[in-house]
Parts: sequence; C-alpha cells; structure tokens
Amino acid sequence: MAFASATTPLARTFQRTRLRTLHQAAQRFSSSATQKSPTTTFASLPEAFEERVSQALEGMRRAGTFKTERVITTPQRASIKVQNDADKPVLNFCANNYLGLADRAEVIQRADEYLHKWGNGLSSVRFICGTQTIHKELESQISEFYGTAHPRDTILYASCFDANAGVFESLLTEEDAIISDSLNHASIIDCACARPSASGMPMATLPTWTSS
Repeated sequence: MAFASATTPLARTFQRTRLRTLHQAAQRFSSSATQKSPTTTFASLPEAFEERVSQALEGMRRAGTFKTERVITTPQRASIKVQNDADKPVLNFCANNYLGLADRAEVIQRADEYLHKWGNGLSSVRFICGTQTIHKELESQISEFYGTAHPRDTILYASCFDANAGVFESLLTEEDAIISDSLNHASIIDCACARPSASGMPMATLPTWTSS
C-alpha cells in the first residue's frame, strides 16, 4: 500500500504524550521513594532513563511542539471557563460539540436514567461481553432512518477515529493504494499508515493527469 505521509501528526502527539507521561511517572516514583514507609522498598528508576526523557521533553519545549492540557472548569459548551483564569469566559471553537448536546438538560436526564438502569460502563469490548440490547436497538433505529430501499446494517463506534480504523482494517488490503491530503484528519492518516503493508510515497513520485 502506498501513502503520501509516513510521519503523522497523531504519531508525534502520541510520542509527546508518552514522553511526558513517563517523565511525570518518574517524578512521582522518585517522590514516593523518598517518602516510603519503613516496611516498603522502592527501586529508583535509572538516571540515564530519566535524563533521556527530560532531554526529549526539553527539546520539544525549545521547538515549540510541547503541549499542555487546557483544563476546563465548566461543562463543555460554546462559552467555557478554564483553570487559572476562571473569572473570564472563553469562547470554545475547538470542541466537537456541534449540536450543543454536551450539556443539554434533556440529554443529561436521559443519561442519568440509563446510568441507573444499565450501570456505569460495560467493562468489556463489544465482541466479548459488551453488547447490550440498547446498542442493538440504536443500531436498528439508525438503519431504519436511512430507509429500507437499500437496507444496510449499522455498527456503532465509540468515536470517529475508531470508525475510520474499522473501515481501513476491514475493507483495504495490501493491494490497495490510498492517496490522501496531508491536512486530512489524523484518524485517516494514522489508520492508513498503521497498516503493516503501508509505506510512504513522496507526492512528487505520484503520477499527474491533466485534462485535454
């Protein structure tokens, strides 16, 4: 499979998050080791490992690629407040809350009803023991919504990222080529490049066509 980009935005984000998590874990681990009880023994992390993580993070800070979370102190909505600046409302243009359902009273009420009836989560994936009747009912309703002239089944995913992963994994083989714009969503780029047969192809090597 050929693909236009081998270094993806999401891969870089995962790397930054992984390094930062390792660094935070190392700090907590070292702190715990200095405050251990007489009956507890902690092994310190190798200094070379901590130094390597610290250097990588510092390099990201110098390059301007290090990111920190912007902590929201209100429900998700168009106007929010963030930590350390709680007195000033902020307009939120980057959430996927397009229909304003995240804090809609009717949605919260139904969620509370389902929480008491079905419990808090399934503790499993769908194909093991994580499918309940409410999943199948919703999938049936979605299929009916699109009509019966060309009946189709429906599969629910927890996110659009998971849905794109399912499409690429199920429908494409090593004989398929994907040509994608570099500004496409990371789920499209990364899910395609994550396939074992994927390989990078510079855009300059791709053929071009002109209309006569």
